[in-house]
Amino acid sequence: MSDVFRHAWWAFAQVYYDLRALAIRGNLWWFVTVFPLFPIVGIPLASALQQAMVGIDGPVTGIVFFIFIVAGTGIGGALAGPGTAGLFYVAQLHVDGEDVAVRDFWIGFRSRFFRAWLLFVVDIYLLYGLVVGFIFYTGTGEVLIQALGILSLYFLALWVAAQAYLYPLALRYEMSLYHVFRNAAVLALSAPASSLAFCVIVAMSLIVSMLLVFPMMVVVAVMLALVSIRMTDERLIDFGLREN
Repeated sequence: MSDVFRHAWWAFAQVYYDLRALAIRGNLWWFVTVFPLFPIVGIPLASALQQAMVGIDGPVTGIVFFIFIVAGTGIGGALAGPGTAGLFYVAQLHVDGEDVAVRDFWIGFRSRFFRAWLLFVVDIYLLYGLVVGFIFYTGTGEVLIQALGILSLYFLALWVAAQAYLYPLALRYEMSLYHVFRNAAVLALSAPASSLAFCVIVAMSLIVSMLLVFPMMVVVAVMLALVSIRMTDERLIDFGLREN
């Protein structure tokens, strides 16, 4: 667990000392590519929650969720997925000791466009499914069924932990999407302490980002990408699949 926090501190220091390369040429462009997803997901979600609070129920809520969130994520993922690939490409160049130029983000964006879009959309749809399952089971009013909702929190935590390995496995090692998700889950489950530490770091990063916004724009994403790359390399070395 301490290694993950050490990676996080190292990543923060890297961003601090190389702000222009990592924050401006990487994180800021990533934020531009994911920004269209905020209204796509946030506006219909807020509308559905408002309807639920005033007691309105019916097909309108389902249609809003399906069209604007599910379909909208698929469309918005055409920027967000490749944008995340560009972010990880920049982070990997930095880890490898290469200089990061302005064009490098867009090289990563273009070179893995379809693969990164598909990975992003499937990954987010899995999250949607887990969240819907949690809401459904905990809202039944039946104690035994509600217990399944509590159990689904475990799978939500596993989803967060698996993000540490997902993009490095998909983009650097070019595994099939099935093997990417399977191996990311295996790596997360094989090191529960590290997985828990990564979940804590992600939670803290999201809280700070919601309070200040600015860290999400220039720091958080690239810092987590650097941590993910270091964690993935470390776990593959432990499994004997990569040389130190």
